[in-house]
Formats: sequence, C-alpha cells, structure tokens
Amino acid sequence: MFRKIVSNLPFSPALVGQLSFYAKRLRKEEVTRRIGLIFTVFAIAIQSLAVFVPPEASNASTPGQVGSAPRCTVSSVGPRGSAFTVDENKMATVSFDITGGKNCKVQLSANSFYAPSMDGRPYNKQVLYQRITKIYDTPGRYTMSVALPPNSTEAKGCYYQVDLTYGTHNVLPVIAYGHGTLDCKAPVTSATCSSLNVTAQSDTRFTLTGTAAVTNATISKYSFVITLPNGQTVEKPVVTNATTASVVYENSTPGTYKAVLTVTTSLGTRSGADCTKSFVVQPPTPVASCSAVSVVVNNRTQAYFTGTAQASGGAKITSYTFIVKDTAGRVVKRVVVPSTSNRAATSAVELTKDGKYSVQLVVQTSLGDKTNTTSCVTNFAISPPNVCQYNPLLPPSHPDCQPCPGNDEIWIKDEKCHPDVVLTKTGLNLTQGKTDATKVTANASDKITFTLTAENKGTAPAKATIAEDLSDVLEYAEIIDNGGGQFDRNTKTLTWPTVSLAPKEKTTRVIAVQVRNPIPTTNTGVTQQQSFDCKMVNSFGNTLTVAVSCPVEKQVAEQLVKELPHTGPRENMIFAGSLLAIVVYFWARSRQLGQEVRLIRRDVHAGAI
Repeated sequence: MFRKIVSNLPFSPALVGQLSFYAKRLRKEEVTRRIGLIFTVFAIAIQSLAVFVPPEASNASTPGQVGSAPRCTVSSVGPRGSAFTVDENKMATVSFDITGGKNCKVQLSANSFYAPSMDGRPYNKQVLYQRITKIYDTPGRYTMSVALPPNSTEAKGCYYQVDLTYGTHNVLPVIAYGHGTLDCKAPVTSATCSSLNVTAQSDTRFTLTGTAAVTNATISKYSFVITLPNGQTVEKPVVTNATTASVVYENSTPGTYKAVLTVTTSLGTRSGADCTKSFVVQPPTPVASCSAVSVVVNNRTQAYFTGTAQASGGAKITSYTFIVKDTAGRVVKRVVVPSTSNRAATSAVELTKDGKYSVQLVVQTSLGDKTNTTSCVTNFAISPPNVCQYNPLLPPSHPDCQPCPGNDEIWIKDEKCHPDVVLTKTGLNLTQGKTDATKVTANASDKITFTLTAENKGTAPAKATIAEDLSDVLEYAEIIDNGGGQFDRNTKTLTWPTVSLAPKEKTTRVIAVQVRNPIPTTNTGVTQQQSFDCKMVNSFGNTLTVAVSCPVEKQVAEQLVKELPHTGPRENMIFAGSLLAIVVYFWARSRQLGQEVRLIRRDVHAGAI
C-alpha cells in the first residue's frame, strides 16, 4: 500500500487523504510493536534465568524395575495362555526364564483372582485372592506358585484367573496367564451355643465364659441370665460378634445359683444344655489379721502408736497390744488398747532414753493373737536432747531441721534428697483400635492421642514445665483437643503452667490430633529432610515417630523423579535471540515507514511533489 500511494501521489493529489490515514495506522502499529518488543525483552529476561538454574536428576519408572538396576527380561516357558499348571492342592505354578546382564534385577508377581467369566472379562470385575511378589537378580529358569481361590459365589465370580506380571500391580503386558472354573455351591449355614463355663475367682466372685460356633452366620449378642437362690434373675448382656464372651458376677449371699447363656445370631437365638451351669456361693470364712503399725514421735520423747487390723466372716477384734523393744531386743514398754474396731491408737508413750527402738503390734482376736513381722513391725528413734534428729549438728529449732519430703530417714539438705523429674510420652491411634501409634501407619482422618507424663522420681519437691513441640506433627495433622494447654502459632508449641510435684508424684496431660484429609502431598524439604517426610516426630522426654500413609503420587514422585529433564542453555538462547530479532525487525520497519511518510507529507505541503 505504501508503494502504491507514493507512486501515484504525483498523478493523484487526492491520495493525500489516504496517506494521512496510512500515517495514523503506522503510528498505531509502531506503538503496538513497541509494546510487543517490551514484552518480548521481558520474557527473554525471565527465560534467561532458567539457563542458570542447574538441572536436577530424574529417574524413569518401569514396572518391575528394582532401584536403578536395569530390568531383566522375562519370558514364559511354553505358550502364555497355558504356562500355568494346577496341582491337587489347588496351587497354580508357572515356569519362566530370566535373561539379561549380570547386574540386572526384576520384580515379579504371581496373582490369582475371582473372575466373572472363563476369559476373565470384564477385567474390572475381578477380585484379587492372592499375590506373591519376589525379586530376582540372577538369570535362569524359575517357578512361582500362587494359591487358587476356594469355593466361590456368583457375587465374587465362578471362575478364576492367574497372571504372571511385572511389579506389584496389574500392569501390561501380562507375561503368562491361565483360567479355570470354581465351585459355586451355596454355602452351608449353622449357629450353636457351644458351652458355658463358670470359674470361681473367690468365694463370692465368678467369671462366666460362653462360646458359640457359626458357619456363614454372624453373632450379635451373648445374654447371661443368672437365677439367684431366692428365684430372682439377673441378666448380664454382652454385645459382640466374637465367638466367645465373658462376664464377672459377684454376690455374697450363700446358696446355689443357675446360669443360662443365650446367643443371638443371624439365624436366631441359640442355647441348650451345654450352655446351662450351676455354681455355689459358700458362706464366708472367718478371717482376722494384723494390717499395719505406725509411730509418730513428738517433743523428742513422746511416741504415739497407731495400729490397724482386719476381721471378716464373723471374726472379732478384742484389743491391740503395742510392744516396744530396744536394739538389744529387751521389752521397754507394753501398751494394751482395748478396741473392737479396725483401728486403735495409744496416748503418748514416754521414752526418755535416746536411741533406736522397734514397735510390734499384736492384735487379740476371736481367732487368737495375730501379728505380721513385716507390716506390723516398724522402727523409730528417740533423738538426743537439743539436737536435730535429722542432723545432729543443728538445734531442733533450726528451720533446716526437717526430713527429706520423700524419705524421712535423711536430712532435707542431704545430697540424696533431690528432685528427679522424668518426662515420658506415649501415643495411641484411636481410629485403629487404640493401638500404639508408633506400631501402625496413620491414615487420613485418624485420631491420635498423645499422653505427656511428668513424674518426680526423686525425694524432694520439684517444679515441672510441660511443653509440647508439635511443629513436625502439624505438617500432617490438626489439633482437636489441646488438653488445656496454650498453643503458640508461631512456634507450633503447646504449653501448660508450671506445676509443683511432690516426691513420687506425677502429672499427665492428654492432647489429641487428627490426620488431615486429604493427606498433604508436599514434597520433602531439600535442606530439611525431616520436613514432610511422611512421619510425625515429636519428643517429650522420649521421642515418638508415627508413620503417615502419604498419597501414592507423593511417594512415586519422590522415589522415581530425582531430576528434571535437561534443558540446554544454547537452545533457549537461540530461540530467544531469534524471537527478539523478529520483533526488533518489525518494530524498526514500522518506525522507518513512519519516518518516510512524515518526509513525504512534508514535501507535499512544501509543494515539492
């Protein structure tokens, strides 16, 4: 168009209007191409950044491949469709040859399925029965065997199919296969109450255990009905689908009891003579015993003795005798306290001579004198005057004259009197049957509880600070119960107020988390290998590691994709340079044409044309 206007302008001055229109259009094209040039330069700058990014490794995935080793070649011995042989034990065996280099490896699976037809179709209706997987690293001839499905139903399929495949999934091509027919007879159903056993735990406490047997049926409940000697009945139900159930029954009324077990099944209720038992509650046996003796010394020389005893089954307590002896075994005091209760105490017993003593409690009962050389004998001491009984270097009034809180035989400032706070932690997966969370793999939406325990195993009081770092746990889970703690979103930490623990005292905190659904597929950190590593790890004294069932796509990506494809800088720069040259050319051409049009319009206005 430019050439047309320029060549005809001397002969047709009316073309000046078209020239003006063409000049405006060239200005618009120049602006557009200038913008295109700017964006092209920006894109090339961004693309140049990729040139300086180092490439990452990438591993291809091949079914049956083991690690980075080359995959061996596998071929069936004989035709693919008849390579399997079946023995009388319903085991299907296939023979195959493995070839390849001495460093090759291959993973193979022998699979058996319930099938809807003789040829196994449709394949998506097949139901896996057994899969045997092995890894081979030496060329040669081998065999693999897999069990065939037993008697089947029409729902599962009345046929079977066996395959030999690469890897652990149903991948193509199938190396070898076979088909056959299964017995689809209707299953036999039955349900019986097998037995009822009564076991005596004591004279008044019994365990009733019932068993049932079912074939192609289900159990829903066990009902234990106990008839008392007065004719009244007591029912103790147990809701379960197990083949055995137990209850505990306790009654102190003497007499003969009758127990009848009824089992509720999908085929109706079941009972019988084998599920009926009688048991007897015997009258109580008279028993009397000495339980314990304790001593408290006040004002240095005044000892107060307290004794406890037990009597049951008609036995009676008449009095308590406290016998005090010195270290030579001589009786220095004998105090008798008449009492028929289970506890008796003396008034102050004066012992003026300092030294070590022992006190023995003898309880007078209707069954004779009762004592116990372990629990009914205790030692105590009378301190010298004006001396701290726990530290003879201190007066009794000294504020440090006191025993260790956890051991009254040593001084409060003895090196053995110190706190010892031990922190422990346990985890339970509630969703998977309250199983140890470290023993199972947590699935999406699983609820897990963590129990934090702080125990003072020392002999002195202690202060314990309880804090739980959940930074790694919260990568895959959310807190659903903070156990009364305060959560810091910045540090991902739960904290509780500092607690005071007496010797041998412990305190616990229980928190609960729920695994996210879906489970995040975030890749494992490059510099922080423990981040998003399919594990929840946290420590409180001890360290707990809970495995997480990460999505398959994350596992495959992180195991198989180690490096991105190589992108050479030369090709990128050649492409970018070519594109830039084209854009610059069209922008410069528009600029040049605009200048030429301006010169022509100037000449027209000057009368030169």
